[in-house]
Amino acid sequence: MKKKGWKILLVAGEASGDFLGAELLRELRRGYPDCQFMGVGGEGMRAEGVDGPYNINHLSVIGLVEIVRRLPDLYRVFQYLLGLMDRQRPDLLVTIDLPDFNFILAKRAQARNIPVLHYVSPQVWAWRRGRAKHLEKFIDHLLVLFPFEKEIYANTRLPVTFVGHPLVHRALPWSMRAEGAGGGERVRRGLGIGRDDKWVVILPGSRHSEVSRLFAPMIRACFLLKKRMPSVCFAVACAPTLSEGELLRHWPQDVGMDFRQEVPIRVGATYDLVASADAALVTSGTATLETALMGIPQVVCYRVNRLTYEIGKWLVRIPFFSLVNLVAGKEVVRERLQDEANPETLCADLMDLLYDEQVRKKMESEYRVVREQLTQSAARPFAVVEAMLEKGSETKGVSDKLNYISAGEL
Repeated sequence: MKKKGWKILLVAGEASGDFLGAELLRELRRGYPDCQFMGVGGEGMRAEGVDGPYNINHLSVIGLVEIVRRLPDLYRVFQYLLGLMDRQRPDLLVTIDLPDFNFILAKRAQARNIPVLHYVSPQVWAWRRGRAKHLEKFIDHLLVLFPFEKEIYANTRLPVTFVGHPLVHRALPWSMRAEGAGGGERVRRGLGIGRDDKWVVILPGSRHSEVSRLFAPMIRACFLLKKRMPSVCFAVACAPTLSEGELLRHWPQDVGMDFRQEVPIRVGATYDLVASADAALVTSGTATLETALMGIPQVVCYRVNRLTYEIGKWLVRIPFFSLVNLVAGKEVVRERLQDEANPETLCADLMDLLYDEQVRKKMESEYRVVREQLTQSAARPFAVVEAMLEKGSETKGVSDKLNYISAGEL
């Protein structure tokens, strides 16, 4: 007999994690309507029942230097979550990405005999490979998004389940809907873009730190492109975690406000914009996969604090930094990191994407590799959570992790 009223604590710290958490919560609410949810998430998770004084903006931070600056905020959120553990005694802790914060929290949950499910593997394939073995000490089950990640944990006792990437079931249908139902034309008309005009969508990221470093060079690149090709149009896809005002605070002063009138900012309309664009200028992250799944040519860029970058050069051992290229195992999209993410280079890249048919067709063709990797059959996250809750009714703790249902039985 299924237990009623399970308590589940969930923690996500950025927009992509909020999306994963919201999808999982939606299934849990259907299967177990009496469940109680608590923790930290974004608008998606809040809409599905997670409430509290903190949201993902309190946790969304990247880079070694940036974390130090945000330590007081992170400490307050951490204490809040420990208080929930002690007062509410959840039946399961689901941590979503954000490993440096969530793994400390997972250890505290272990000490309280609360089972832990971690969703999204840390990038142990990029650096700190010894961490894979370490995770089995405080995580009861790991859900991974990419098929190549499961092999990394083959020599550990940690149960790992490949659940596929949920973006496949969201981005692909959206792209087909936009193409088949005239959605692209509708978006163009709404932006005042002619049917034959070329246009670029700008995705500056979902974190404040990303916007502060990338939005200005992105706008400058588009300004240069507009001067060279006056017929090109632009629009900015603003993540729900940000606001139009936040973006405008980083509008480059050397670019006139006249150009600002030609770059409309749309909050929460990312899929509509991407699916109907001719090319995209994208901040590295989940958005690169979304853009690839929709078949839109893109250039990927990223910048971090200079000290973080210099330290990272000694630690990171991967040939690419964009998810598209990592999944494909080869260079599919152009990557511009740090100083290469400058207006002149980005402008030239966009010119190629818009006007070099060979470059466009090659990229669109190689996107098939990415789709194939991400559409392999996989278990559902809900099934793993259900198994852990059912098992947890009898016994809890890391010592029982080998009794949890294996991926092959899901």
